[in-house]
Amino acid sequence: MLDFISSQITFYLTLVLVLFVPGIFLIIATKTYKNFSMLELFVLAFGSSIVIIDFMLILLGRFPFNITRFSIIASIAFFSLICWAFHLYWKKKTNSKLIIQEQIPEPKTSKRSTLLIILILFLTIFIKTIYFKDAIFPTSTDLGHHMYWAKSITITEKLPIYEKAEISIDSVIEKPTPIADFIIGEHLIFAAIAIISGIDFFSTFPVLTLFAIHIMTILSVFVLSRSLFKNSEHSNTISIATLLFIGPLFAIASPQAKFISGGVIGNDIGNLFIPLIILLFFKALEEKKSSLLAFALFLSLGLAYTHHLSTFVFIFILLFTIIAYTALNFKKLPKEAYSWLKMCLSPSVLTVLIVGAIFVFVLYTPTYLNTSAIDTAVGAPSKSTRTGLTLTQLKSTAGEARFAFAFIGVIALFFAKNLGKYNQAFLLGWMCSLVLMSLKPDLLFIDIPSNRIASYVVYPIAIIAAYLFVTILGKIRSETQDKNYLRPAFLLITFFLLMTFVVSNGFYDNAQSLNAESSSKKALQTYNASEYLEIRTSSDDVILKDHNYLSGDAWIKLFFMRGYSYPLSRGFFKRYEDSTKLREQCTNLMISSPTENEADKCFTGTKTNFIMINPKMDSEQFYRSDDFWQVYSGDAVGIFYKAQ
Repeated sequence: MLDFISSQITFYLTLVLVLFVPGIFLIIATKTYKNFSMLELFVLAFGSSIVIIDFMLILLGRFPFNITRFSIIASIAFFSLICWAFHLYWKKKTNSKLIIQEQIPEPKTSKRSTLLIILILFLTIFIKTIYFKDAIFPTSTDLGHHMYWAKSITITEKLPIYEKAEISIDSVIEKPTPIADFIIGEHLIFAAIAIISGIDFFSTFPVLTLFAIHIMTILSVFVLSRSLFKNSEHSNTISIATLLFIGPLFAIASPQAKFISGGVIGNDIGNLFIPLIILLFFKALEEKKSSLLAFALFLSLGLAYTHHLSTFVFIFILLFTIIAYTALNFKKLPKEAYSWLKMCLSPSVLTVLIVGAIFVFVLYTPTYLNTSAIDTAVGAPSKSTRTGLTLTQLKSTAGEARFAFAFIGVIALFFAKNLGKYNQAFLLGWMCSLVLMSLKPDLLFIDIPSNRIASYVVYPIAIIAAYLFVTILGKIRSETQDKNYLRPAFLLITFFLLMTFVVSNGFYDNAQSLNAESSSKKALQTYNASEYLEIRTSSDDVILKDHNYLSGDAWIKLFFMRGYSYPLSRGFFKRYEDSTKLREQCTNLMISSPTENEADKCFTGTKTNFIMINPKMDSEQFYRSDDFWQVYSGDAVGIFYKAQ
């Protein structure tokens, strides 16, 4: 019991050390704390800490240092001391006051509003926790793949080499080839937490870490909405409505709790970075501060090292924001363009750009920056899943209530008089770029699954929907102000109807996304069987497992750590019927028809001698043959050995 308590304390202290300390000291050193409220600093410290840790571990991996507990803690301490030294230097030079006195104050909120914000956050965490009750145990495929690379870093103490071995059509295992699908930033933060805390990967730690990232994402969208509407008389109400739309309502479906339990790490971190970067760009342009622009570019560089799709999406958001600003402020564009150029040529911005170029071209080039990977993302849509969603599908992804408000809200933004020029541009650019990318990717020459792009639209839609929701109520209130007998009743009825529509739709969406049953019990059997094989096999043995009917099978590779493609895996059946590409058939034949001649060639060529299957789905074909011996039996997992 004491060991468990000690491990939990160590884990949470590690989260604070890794996910907050580096960012806090960077903000102190760069004096950017003067431009943000406490809550903004809180989320910025979290986001920038992820980027700093990523770059720290890349430097450790590229120089003659091992990535160990000592080297990571020493690097954080050294970085923090350097930042503190810069802070003392600037403080002495400018004779500045205390930090707490220099930062901008929090926007004024009433006690009732503060209580409402706390209540919404509590309800948000409560609803998501109910979902995670049956989904927090590590079983998802994507999370298993990602944690393999994170565990590889903890074992080798080096940066991972992303490569995998395939079975050729000649029924032999080929030499490993590079993989462009995995990005280093998706794994370094998990490796750092695991190395420092010593926590097991087969625990709740991966999902809890993603949960923390997701809660910070919700807060980042909240502070962004508060900043974008700070000049509105309903600023606090809009930000609270935004928090309601992305918090307890629509709390489970993608990209929220579903992405966390599913281990969609890149999207989760990307959804955190995008609103933070927009916040920094917005403040930098509005306040004409090059230090904030440098900060935004720094986080953008971190995003590029974390998730290629999120980076790709953000580039389009930025492009459409420029187009929206040009359309709304065409006459002022030459003057504004000059101020933008002046900021870009400042020492702080140039320093970030130069250091970023050194990282990309000298120290560590992201794996997706190659011709083949770029070709798969750019061009005419190559599959039916990449030709765009229908309006109905996009509405379902975004949530019917939010989509309805946001659709009208976009029109209202064009005529809004109390918003600044950058506020409108960022909101319209963010929303319109994602909608067009989701519905008509061919117009932008995008060859990426449309449903993945559509998952990003949830956050701008929530902000714009909240804006229209509050605007409607505010309009009704002002129109009925002189009609005292009508105002309270009409306003109350309108609010009740709108809230009924939003809440019922949101909770219906949550109910549709709840798990019917937990997969943890079946996954535990898979892990027990994997441990059995890990003890009794060597590197000379080749194992084949089934992805269709085994629960948590992607995590099997973490028991052996003998390569990303070990054990071999029978994929989904439709994979073997792909008419666009010649696929190997061995992984299917060795399970579905193990006694046939073609399967025998596969066993010989790949040297496979252990097969892990679900006995309820695949067992009779092995029982009927004398060549296979059952060596492990369970309700959800069975293992057969093939005599050579």
